[in-house]
Amino acid sequence: MASAPTLRPSVRDLWALAAAQLNDGDRSSINLNQPSKLNILSELLAVTEQAKQECIKKKWRYTRKSGETVIISDLFSKVIRWIDLFKQVGDAAVQYDPVHAALPWAGVRFLLQIAVNDIAKFAFVMEDITSIAQMICRYAVFEDVYAQSISAADDELERALIRFYAAILIYLSKARKYFQENSAKRIIKSGLLAKTDLESYFQNIIKTQETVDRCSDLVNMRFQIDAHEEMKCLLEQMDSPIQRLSDELRNIKDGLDTSKRTEILRWISSEPYLQHHEQTKMDLLLGTGQWLLTDPIFATWRKESVSSMLWLHGIPGSGKSKLTAIFIEDTIRAYKAGENPPPVFFYCSRNTAEPGRSNPEAIIASIARQLSSLEPGLPLLNPSIAVYLRKEAEGFASGTLRINESCALIIQLIEHYPLTTIVIDALDECNAEKRADLLEALETILRESTQMVKIFVSSRDDQDIVCHLNDYPNLEISSDRNLDDVVSFIRAETRSLITRRKLLRFSSNKDELEEVIIDQVTKGTAGMFRWASLQLQSLCDLKTDEAVRERLGRLPPKLEDLYVELHEKISKYPADADRRIARNVFVWLLCAQRRLNSAEFLSAVSICPASRFCQLSKDQVLDICCNLVVFDTTLDTFRFAHLSVREFLERQQEYDRTTINSLAAETCLLELIRDSPDPTVNMFLSQYGATLRRDVPSVSDFKTYPTIYWATHCQLAGPRRDKGSTSPLALWTARTQELFEYNKNVDYKLQEKLRDSIATSATAVFLACSFDFSEVITDQITKGSFRANYANSDGYTALLIAVKHGSRGVISVLLMNEHIQVTEEVVKTAAENSSSGKDVIKLLLDRRGDEVKITDKVVEAAARNYNGKDVLTFLLDRRGDEVKITDKITDKVVEAAARSYNGKDVLTLLLDRRGDEVNITDEVVQAAAGNEDGGIGVMKLLLDRRGDEVKITDEVVQAAAGNEDGVMKLLLDRRGDEVKITDKVVQAAAGNEYGGTGVMKLLLDRRGDEVKITDEVVKAAARNYNGKDVLTLLLDRCGDEVEITDEVVQAAAGNEGGGIGVMKLLLDRRGDEVKITDEVFRIAAHCGQGGALNLLERRFAVDIRYWVPIAQLCDASKVGDGKVVQRLLSLGVDYNSKDYYGRTPLWWSAAGGHAFVTLLFLGRDNTQPNEADIYGTTPLHVAAGNGHKTVVKLLLSQDDIEPDLADNRGRTALDWAEMRGFMDIALEDKLGRTWK
Repeated sequence: MASAPTLRPSVRDLWALAAAQLNDGDRSSINLNQPSKLNILSELLAVTEQAKQECIKKKWRYTRKSGETVIISDLFSKVIRWIDLFKQVGDAAVQYDPVHAALPWAGVRFLLQIAVNDIAKFAFVMEDITSIAQMICRYAVFEDVYAQSISAADDELERALIRFYAAILIYLSKARKYFQENSAKRIIKSGLLAKTDLESYFQNIIKTQETVDRCSDLVNMRFQIDAHEEMKCLLEQMDSPIQRLSDELRNIKDGLDTSKRTEILRWISSEPYLQHHEQTKMDLLLGTGQWLLTDPIFATWRKESVSSMLWLHGIPGSGKSKLTAIFIEDTIRAYKAGENPPPVFFYCSRNTAEPGRSNPEAIIASIARQLSSLEPGLPLLNPSIAVYLRKEAEGFASGTLRINESCALIIQLIEHYPLTTIVIDALDECNAEKRADLLEALETILRESTQMVKIFVSSRDDQDIVCHLNDYPNLEISSDRNLDDVVSFIRAETRSLITRRKLLRFSSNKDELEEVIIDQVTKGTAGMFRWASLQLQSLCDLKTDEAVRERLGRLPPKLEDLYVELHEKISKYPADADRRIARNVFVWLLCAQRRLNSAEFLSAVSICPASRFCQLSKDQVLDICCNLVVFDTTLDTFRFAHLSVREFLERQQEYDRTTINSLAAETCLLELIRDSPDPTVNMFLSQYGATLRRDVPSVSDFKTYPTIYWATHCQLAGPRRDKGSTSPLALWTARTQELFEYNKNVDYKLQEKLRDSIATSATAVFLACSFDFSEVITDQITKGSFRANYANSDGYTALLIAVKHGSRGVISVLLMNEHIQVTEEVVKTAAENSSSGKDVIKLLLDRRGDEVKITDKVVEAAARNYNGKDVLTFLLDRRGDEVKITDKITDKVVEAAARSYNGKDVLTLLLDRRGDEVNITDEVVQAAAGNEDGGIGVMKLLLDRRGDEVKITDEVVQAAAGNEDGVMKLLLDRRGDEVKITDKVVQAAAGNEYGGTGVMKLLLDRRGDEVKITDEVVKAAARNYNGKDVLTLLLDRCGDEVEITDEVVQAAAGNEGGGIGVMKLLLDRRGDEVKITDEVFRIAAHCGQGGALNLLERRFAVDIRYWVPIAQLCDASKVGDGKVVQRLLSLGVDYNSKDYYGRTPLWWSAAGGHAFVTLLFLGRDNTQPNEADIYGTTPLHVAAGNGHKTVVKLLLSQDDIEPDLADNRGRTALDWAEMRGFMDIALEDKLGRTWK
């Protein structure tokens, strides 16, 4: 490292001259007579470092008037940096006049100490402190350079510097007076300095700084600095970003192998975000986009210690995605340089083949996945592991993460990063109906994250986006901003086309005409890269120079005009085959339900109902489609060249939704049945008017797509659906049963439809019910072949399946059949339908109102519904006299509402419409307190509307302690005198997996004298997935009360999600108290804690060979790895061993629905199928409760099974099935087909 430059003493001491300009009051306030402060910088540095660590620990932040959140620890990092830099070069200045040189730094130290002592009141001054520290450091360099030259302009610069330094000293003096007055006097005494006055003094600093900068320009200061290499390097260090990447992130251990990490990450999100980035950054021209990185608005947004959002917006085709890619690449560069954590990003796209790219839920889930580790391949952060393990224990019954769950996970993950940069490209391509959900999620992340978050969003100027983002810092891409980039693109593309002999290939005057093309296309581009690209491509078709000049004289001014030209060109191809191929390509790109690889896509566009083409090549497709389609080499797929192409085609009548899906459905059907030997197929095809060329080989990969998505295309085809298309159902059913169980990329809602369509007989009926093929049901009823007692393979009736999926056309037809019964279960299913429940219930009431009973279970289902407010409103309007709220049974309705995601809306409705019947029972309040999704809103509503009925019982406080800290804070603020901090409350906070650290900190801050750190509390923290954070807090704040007992160490050993982190913390902080007994090894092994075993082996040099196979057996049981289980069983590994919670490997395999592994255990002697865990749940309980029907049947086939065993709360396995909504298992019991 080069030695630091030394500042030469100025001819005159400018700080002393500045101090002389102060009035007596200000001079006395800054104490010019103080003793020498030679060590002021070292002392200040120590104070700042300590304050920063305290700030990180306490997660200090404050909100500006503008609403932006300032992260105070980041401000401290900047102050530390300026002090360090000044120390490198400022010692000479301090030695020259130690009193005056120390003045500003002494003032900084005083303000910093005051702010830290009462951060809630004085946080606002921290930004001023940071700016002043930077100014002192920066202008010391200016002063040193100025001292080496003499001129009239230099004299002016000296006067400006003196005024500038004086403004700093005046601010420090006024601030000292402001803070030295006690709070009461500041409120009541007139004439004292107000906060707004203090702000005006800081603005005066800014004003005088601008004068210094103008004067420095006059003396050519920048040139003089550039001539001094050391000074130049110093200023570059000042201007570069501070380092925000900690070693702790790089050193995280998770104890997982690569396959388990991959499994967890794929469960969170399977979107190929890296490939989207690789595809977008292709063909980036070197040097383009730099205007964005140097723009003052962008630079301020990036450098400020503020969590904020920046919006980049512009017209279609103006290069927003390329600029986004440039920003991402620049941030990745900073990560590789060790400056910042890497960015997390998502490229939205409105494409039916990639539905996740326009779905807010999938977008936020992808962000959560990326934040789960510092970079791909590295260990995972604990919050992601914890969420996965919790969902795994539930058998993933709730499906993928909802947007609010992903959002909560992101906020937890952000705690591990000093800076999080989130980039969302093409927000306008996100589903317009759900776009607000994404924006609200991003704003929640900004608002609730305690670490710094920078969010970069690009989009068009859609009105809803403008309304949402207009108040944030924003940059509009205009033709003057990106002109240089556009010109570079046009020049490079023109040169490339000429070099490849696509443009001007017959010209004798290439050089001159090349410049003419560049000039003319640049004039008309208006900042649109897409327009320029298409214009250049259109010139390639021309043969003569004259034709090129003529075309340049009448370039279509709009993208739309260019698309019309190309569309007409395609429609006038002389060969019908070429026109059909182009149409097929456009159809499949418009309506494909998942991304097709190139082999699948080429096979699909080669199939046509009236004919079949030979297998097409990639180049043929691209040539036929005239630059409207491109090939993505990164993802091996075809896509439209730009969103505007899709939008243009969607406006054409020939590509309306029903037409394109009808063609896709026909194509799928033909591919499904083409190889069938059944003679009825030939008859079907002859009636259909289709021919299949059997000499053309079929692409086996494409068989999967028609099997899964044929019915979807039929549904979307609507009135164009062919009634005869149900004839090959047997072939379809056989393939569906083989495929959909194992295809992880199929949307879970589609999987449900496919699963519900399978039946031993009458598959056509249930297919129609799932996908709303009403004509199929009509046809069967007309022919007399329909049976009212049809049941699918899960025992559900046709009407129930139609109601479940909102198939209103089918429901209407079924209700015309008098033998179809509208049971309570049908009405309940309608009430809990979140997408179309209101419409379905209306249909049931309109058609069969006298049979529809609005029972307690129906109302309770509506109250639980995500959109329950609409359903309940309708029920109250139509059948209000049957909606009972007051009975003991129906108190469950209010409780269900208090527990639901949108509980506030549902409860508001009930209180508004039937308030006198709504009982605010203890159970209702407890449900609200424990509601992780909407608890704060529900509790606030109850307190506001019915506060006198809300009893803050011990159970309520315990529930709040197990939730995020917002509910507890609300209770403490509103009803603090009723909140009792019992041992159980503290224990609940310690064991709280998601908000435990926040709740515990709140309790310690607000009611610390009542918080008793008992052995049970420490054990709860040690068991917690996020126990490391909770225990760290307890050790830091209450270390003397924390006893590390044998039971605590055992709890850590049994902590499957966070045990390694907890164990390492205990060993690092209290290693002399940690006793590693055989019981610790046993628990770690039986919980599958291979990572914990490895940690203990490294720390204590113990032999773990006996325990490793047991851990492997437990892990394999959980993930269903039959080969590993078979191998370990053959080695004699104990398969009846129990983990910390009393769960055997059989229990875990049953919980996960792993039928083969369960069968392996049941086939061994001495297997204990009735062995319960500490909560009384048996393998049968968890299998039934998670809906694993095959495993339930395997368990029930055992002679020694006891199906009526109850858990600790008196619930049988059948109760678990009904409680969790798995009625197929419950129905089988009632039908006497399975349960003994």
